[in-house]
Amino acid sequence: MNHESLDGTQKTAILLLSLDQAMAADLLGRLPRDQVERIALAIANAGTVTREQQEAVLSEFKTAFESRPLMQPAGSETARELLERSIDQNEIEPIQERLEERVHAGPFAFLHSRHPDDIRKLIETEHPQAIAVIATKLPSLLASQVLAGLEPSLRVDVLGRMARLGPTDAELLDEIAFILKVRIGQAPLRLGGISAAAAILRESPPAVSRDLLQSLDQKDTGLAGSLRESMFAFTDLIDIEDDSLTIILHETRNCSWALALKGCSDKLRQRVVRALPAPQGKGLARDIQSLGPLRLSEITAAQQEILRSIHALAAEGDIVLPSKAAATEKSSIRTRKPMKQ
Repeated sequence: MNHESLDGTQKTAILLLSLDQAMAADLLGRLPRDQVERIALAIANAGTVTREQQEAVLSEFKTAFESRPLMQPAGSETARELLERSIDQNEIEPIQERLEERVHAGPFAFLHSRHPDDIRKLIETEHPQAIAVIATKLPSLLASQVLAGLEPSLRVDVLGRMARLGPTDAELLDEIAFILKVRIGQAPLRLGGISAAAAILRESPPAVSRDLLQSLDQKDTGLAGSLRESMFAFTDLIDIEDDSLTIILHETRNCSWALALKGCSDKLRQRVVRALPAPQGKGLARDIQSLGPLRLSEITAAQQEILRSIHALAAEGDIVLPSKAAATEKSSIRTRKPMKQ
């Protein structure tokens, strides 16, 4: 499918998938409800997006944006002022850090949207010094994921070179980035799909994500179910509200919680045990301790049985699953400052 055959909703989906997930979720939240539903569905069904399609969409957006009159001077100070006026004070620093990452990345910023395995395959045949230079231009988490996939001896060599790396000539950086871009060519990006749509929904307020999933239920029950499964894992129980956890424990009282919790952290075990009445909590703790070695498949099956009940309760609106947006809203007091004159 070429760029010309994409409709406006598909182009918007590709544009949002090219942005930071929190930013994409914020933009979605500002659109009319019917548009949000269409775009979320397009994101989930995006599949493979080629570099040509992404660059064409970004170029079209850039052209449309630059045709608008410049209302105020650009720059880091203006960006900071806009952030201070529009979002919570405690959210500014993380956003500023991501912006600085992009600036620091320079010509390598195009790698930030690629899968770690794609980057590893792209650079693993390069000289270790070049790999070290590229790795320093990636966000720390992404760089660690890329390095983890390298051969042990190469990984050690690259880490040592990164530690000793000094200033690098800007022209050399541009040359390395150009070579990588040429090598990528029309290689597909892992942009769309269930995981991308679920990640954006996790960033959205609970009410928004719940309404979207309920609307998707009416159009594609299987897709809505897959999104729910990707949005919430068993270990996410550690962050769920007390009232919701109580309901879950009651509705799944016949499930094997001892088996499901056997492979979990002590923190999650204690969270569940303390949510039960004291006698039941002590009994569950004893049951967990009494279990001997288990197959991972047995633990996973027990967790999946509980998760199916959790997703059903969430779909009915009986419980609220945790989201990043909800956590941020709960832990912060909104303080908006006027724009500096």
